[in-house]
Amino acid sequence: MASPSRRHIVFLRNWGIGPDQHNELLREVRELLRGLCEHVIDVRIGPERIEVDLVTTDLEPVRGRLSALSEVLDSVVVGERSPGSLREALCEAVKLVGEGRYWEAHEVLEGVWRSAEGKEKLALNGLILFAAAHVKLQRGDEAGYRRLLRRALRALEASGLEELAGLSLRNLASAVSGVLETAEARYITIGLDCSGPRSA
Repeated sequence: MASPSRRHIVFLRNWGIGPDQHNELLREVRELLRGLCEHVIDVRIGPERIEVDLVTTDLEPVRGRLSALSEVLDSVVVGERSPGSLREALCEAVKLVGEGRYWEAHEVLEGVWRSAEGKEKLALNGLILFAAAHVKLQRGDEAGYRRLLRRALRALEASGLEELAGLSLRNLASAVSGVLETAEARYITIGLDCSGPRSA
């Protein structure tokens, strides 16, 4: 019996290509993996790593073929993540953002957004849009990046919250606003101390 198809993200070391080469790389990866996987969904190009998002029944030959492009750093199975508490989800999302794994951060945040209400839901929507904006940047879509960052800023401000489970929304909104005032599209970092229990 054949293994079921699963969605995976394979991480490759970036060998010096930029997001402006997204379409060419996506075509190249699809051609390289023809016959080895059911579908190459996307590639996302960050400064240090490239994410290849795909569906396959057998990951090992795919990893082997991708190693012809660059060193395979890691891979993850994409699936429904259990969000846990809001704090746990934010800690996981901040960690993923720090690693340039914006699509996964978006998925983690969406898990807690579904059950949130009111101001908290608005703030989470802003964080989801923040992550989605960076996925656009990884795909070389600077106009989409700016559009989603503007929406993220509006949602963060509309929430009226200064912080969410220890994450300073004020500092994030200020950083987003600062980037939107410049001509340069760049990755925005966020910080949250997740080393221990949150103090009251």
